[in-house]
Amino acid sequence: MLNYLNQIKMKIRVYMIALIIAPFLLIECGDNDDDDTGPVGDNLVVITEDIDEVTIWYADSIYIIKDHDFWINNTLTIQPGTIIKFTPDGQGMSVHETGTIIANGNADNPIIFTSYKDDAHGGDNNGDGNATSPSVRDWANVLVESNGSSFIHCNFYYGGGSSYLSTLEIYGVQSTITNCVFAHNYGGKFGDFYYGALDATQANFSTQIKNNIFFDNNLPLSILSEIDIDNSNTFEDPNDPSIKNTMNGIFIYDLDNIDKLTTWSETEVPFVINDNDLWIVSPGSLKLGHNVIIKFTPDSYLVIGEGATLEQSQGNVFTSLKDDNYLGDTNGDGSATNPDDGDWGGIYDDAASAYLTGSNILYDSN
Repeated sequence: MLNYLNQIKMKIRVYMIALIIAPFLLIECGDNDDDDTGPVGDNLVVITEDIDEVTIWYADSIYIIKDHDFWINNTLTIQPGTIIKFTPDGQGMSVHETGTIIANGNADNPIIFTSYKDDAHGGDNNGDGNATSPSVRDWANVLVESNGSSFIHCNFYYGGGSSYLSTLEIYGVQSTITNCVFAHNYGGKFGDFYYGALDATQANFSTQIKNNIFFDNNLPLSILSEIDIDNSNTFEDPNDPSIKNTMNGIFIYDLDNIDKLTTWSETEVPFVINDNDLWIVSPGSLKLGHNVIIKFTPDSYLVIGEGATLEQSQGNVFTSLKDDNYLGDTNGDGSATNPDDGDWGGIYDDAASAYLTGSNILYDSN
């Protein structure tokens, strides 16, 4: 019998918040800061202080982040087409509980979050010609800790150098992330947990993640167990479908039990449950769309509590993380491992005091 225990999984962060002097410093063409080679270019805005007042970033400028602990303490609105670059001196931005980011681009003019070395967007702003090229983990992440932030038609490139490996992290709040592109970012396993380039493992369950594109990331997406996921996100390069993600799946975190109707409908990649007892509790229900595949890490279980339901549909398969026969290589090790009986715990019906069995439940311990 499994014990009804919830793990306490809280992240501890220590931030040092600088005094706010001015929101930014405008740099004209040809000027530079303390770096010998940059920043250079037309219409650059070098960010050296936190944002404490309502601020707009305009599309006719390129914003170079040079503030080591850069906090958004009020509303920052970013216009469509704006480019933001992160440097070794300013590797990320954090949205404080008093702040908000409204980053609403459009299809023709997305907002770009990228590396200082990325000459393809905004030109050679570090002034080194082609001596350097952007790469994964060049900068850390955007951390959102306030409700109401939105990222619509935003492109995130070359991030993931943060402690938790993400490029955009939604922490404890509700946000909207739609029509965005996540490419060339990191994400992966840190300790016992998995964090995506977009990490919503500790987001509010009402967070919206729709119509986004993920490709050439190590691990694309991680979510709280109660977040609804439809079939609108894409997990390959639309221009070259052979370019996917190394650990191509949606990894699940169970900060809370599933105690509401939750729907998982994505069919391009599997959902991955990484927990020793993910519970569905009354009056909750987990509803799976047609052909949804769920994979499990070692020692993981799905538990159906009394009064709760698991609503299966045609084509659902529950299997091992090592099982490449269903939606490919999700653990990112190529053919180095193969699935075997006992790879994961099983699906336990608490009311019946029994494990579910069936031809669609593979490689569990029962």
